[in-house]
Amino acid sequence: MKNFVLSGSVTDLLDRLRKLLMLTKDRTLPLQTIDQLKWDLGLPYYYSDNLIPHYADLFSLVHLPDGRIGLKLLAWDDTLAVSQLEKNVDIQSEQDLKNNCLAFPIGFTRGFGLRRKCMEWLKEWQKLPYTSPYADASHLDLRTDVSEKRIAGVFHELLHLTIKKKTERQNVEKVSNLHKPLSLPQKFTKVFERHPGIFYISKMGDTQTIVLREAYDCQGLIQRHPLVDIRERYASMMRKGFLDRSRGLYKKTANIGHKNSSKIVHGHKAGGNGLDSEVQSDYDLFSEYDSDDSIHCHS
Repeated sequence: MKNFVLSGSVTDLLDRLRKLLMLTKDRTLPLQTIDQLKWDLGLPYYYSDNLIPHYADLFSLVHLPDGRIGLKLLAWDDTLAVSQLEKNVDIQSEQDLKNNCLAFPIGFTRGFGLRRKCMEWLKEWQKLPYTSPYADASHLDLRTDVSEKRIAGVFHELLHLTIKKKTERQNVEKVSNLHKPLSLPQKFTKVFERHPGIFYISKMGDTQTIVLREAYDCQGLIQRHPLVDIRERYASMMRKGFLDRSRGLYKKTANIGHKNSSKIVHGHKAGGNGLDSEVQSDYDLFSEYDSDDSIHCHS
């Protein structure tokens, strides 16, 4: 089923990958960096072997100066170089559109409040010129609020490229080496804390996840990519299977017709109940779907 969804939305998949590369100054990213984001982008696990070779007119695998292998977009496409914020003209005032001072959708969790001084700064910040994440930003002074708005715009667009409009924080921090390709300052992730009305930081367990607030309401993700539903149904089936097995349902079924139940393997017993630890491990694989989406309600 997942392969069917992927094949049915291959254009969407390719466009998101192309837009990701277009966010970079050289239209190139190390495969290692893309690997950090491939789950969130909906890419096949072996995309570099099973997808890229079929589109030699779009992509090329290249050797980077540091010895790594990178993926390069061969041609720029102006039709793709339009950010989500630029598409949502209905939320912008006519004056802001005329002056290219686009404002981000802002929302806060119920009960969250900003001091008046912060609200006044935010209103003025929203009125600053908007720099498209696809535009050359080399002329911007990284110490200015205009540059900060551009950084917010880069991650606003990057999260829109993901199928669930969120990604683990570690995927965009130093481990992914994104700051150089995206022309960002060293401490660029401060933008997440400074703009809680745009980004929500989920702290479930020991994992921090950056969530695009506008993409969620009280019921969860507003626009659901088909692959999201496939993954969630699969995860639900797997969880049910592990739970049934932990209750011994499969054991009882397997015992039917078997006179010698000793031949049935119940799990490795060394060091305790091996089944319990296996179930716990497999639950961790699907922890993404123990969602806290409901907390993204706007006041």
